Amino acid sequence: MIRQAAALLVSLGFVVTPSPGLFTTSAAPDRVIVIVKDHSKIEFHASSTFAKVVGEFKDWNADFKLNSDTLENASLLLDIQAGSVHTGSGFKDKEVKGKNFFNVTQFPDIKFVSDGVLPDPDPQKFTMTGKLTLRGITRPVTIAIATATQPSGTHIVNGTFTFNRRDFGMTHNMPFNKIADIIRVDFDLEVPPDALPAAPPAAPAPAAAPAR
Repeated sequence: MIRQAAALLVSLGFVVTPSPGLFTTSAAPDRVIVIVKDHSKIEFHASSTFAKVVGEFKDWNADFKLNSDTLENASLLLDIQAGSVHTGSGFKDKEVKGKNFFNVTQFPDIKFVSDGVLPDPDPQKFTMTGKLTLRGITRPVTIAIATATQPSGTHIVNGTFTFNRRDFGMTHNMPFNKIADIIRVDFDLEVPPDALPAAPPAAPAPAAAPAR
C-alpha cells in the first residue's frame, strides 16, 4: 500500500521518499501541477448555538510542486486572501473580516505550507502535515486528502483540516450565541486528467472452494 501511495503522490505532483514513516520535504521541487481554478474552491465551516456559517474564499492560489526525476521532494502551498471571504451575508462578512476573527486589515494573508506526507492504506488517500499561518500566528496542522476521478476525466483533490480558533487569537464569543472553537476548512482542487494515475486494478476474487 505504501508503494501505491507513493506512486499516487508522484503523479499528483508530490515527490516522496520511500519510507514507512513520514515523507519529508527536501530539495526545491521543479514541476508545478496546474489547478483548474474555475472548478475549484476553498471554504471554511463554523458553527454557533443558533447558526452555521460557510465562507468561501474567492481569491487564492494553490501550488503542487515536485521534482519529476526523484522520489525525494514534495510540496503544497495554499495562499489565501482573507479579505476575499464571502458568506452570502453582508453582516456575516463584516464580522468574519473584523478584528474579532480574521482581522483582514492587519493580517491579509492565510497560508499553509507543507512539510511532509504520510501514506494511507487506501492508495487514493494520504495525509499532509504542515504549518498554517493565520492572523500572524503559525501552528502545525494535518490535512486529510482524498482524490476522485470525474466523468470528464479530470480529478478532484479534496482536502480537509480543522483548527482551534483560539490558537490563532480568535477568542471572541457572545453570551447567548456561543461560537464553536473548532473551525473546519475544506478545499476541492480540480487537476487535469494526466495529473493522476488510473485507479489501481481491483484485487482478484478468491477462488471458490471446490464443491463437495
